[in-house]
Amino acid sequence: MRVRRTWPFAAAALYFALSPAQAADPQPISQAETLLFTTDHLKDVQSPSRLHYAFRKAGTLEKGFSDSVDIDVTDEPGGGKKGVPRFFSGARQIKYPEVSHAEGNPVLLYYLEREIREMARLTGGSANHFRQRIRTALAESAQVEAIDIRVGGHTIQAQRITIAPYESDPQRERFERLATKQYEFTLSDKVPGLIYQLRGHVPIVSQLPNAAVLDETLTFQSAGAPK
Repeated sequence: MRVRRTWPFAAAALYFALSPAQAADPQPISQAETLLFTTDHLKDVQSPSRLHYAFRKAGTLEKGFSDSVDIDVTDEPGGGKKGVPRFFSGARQIKYPEVSHAEGNPVLLYYLEREIREMARLTGGSANHFRQRIRTALAESAQVEAIDIRVGGHTIQAQRITIAPYESDPQRERFERLATKQYEFTLSDKVPGLIYQLRGHVPIVSQLPNAAVLDETLTFQSAGAPK
C-alpha cells in the first residue's frame, strides 16, 4: 500500500489507524478509499483559486448554525499545489495548518478531523476510537452508488459513498444516542476539487420526514480567484 504525501497532518492517524492484526495483514484499498484518498482531486483546479463551501448544522441535539469554509489553492515554488484553509469564521474559526504538495482536496481532511473531535466532545469518548471506526468502515463496509445531483441549475453525475461506522461498534452503548450516525461523501469530476458534499447525520425514529437529532452538511458553492 503506497502512502501519499498529500495528507500530512492527520492522514496517518485517519487512513492508517490499524490494529496490529490488521497492519500485519493489510487489505487492498477499497473503492471508497481510492475515491477519497488516492485520487488527484485538484488536478483540474486552476491556481490561484478559492474553493468555497457552505456549512450548515441543524437538528435537535444542539443549536444549529450556518457558516462557510474556503480552501485557497496556489502553486508552490518547487511545483505542486498548496491548500490554505479558512474553516468557519469569527469565533467559530478552527485554525488548521496548510497542506503542501496537495493532490487530494484538503477540505475532506479538515472535515474529518473536525468530525472526530466533535464526536469525542459530544460523547466523552476517544478521538482515536472514532477515527479508527471511520477508517475501518471506509475500508470494509462503505457503499458506493452512482447518483445524479443538481449543481448550478444542471444535472450532473456523481458518486456517493455512505458509511455507518458505529452500528456494529462494540462500544456503542457508551454513545448510543449517536450510534446510528451515517456519513455521506458525494463526489463528481464536474465539480472543481471533486468534492460536492460531505454530510454527517443522526436519524431518529419519527413520522416526520428527514427528522434528525443531528444533521451537518458541507456543500460546494463556487470556485474562483481568491478575493
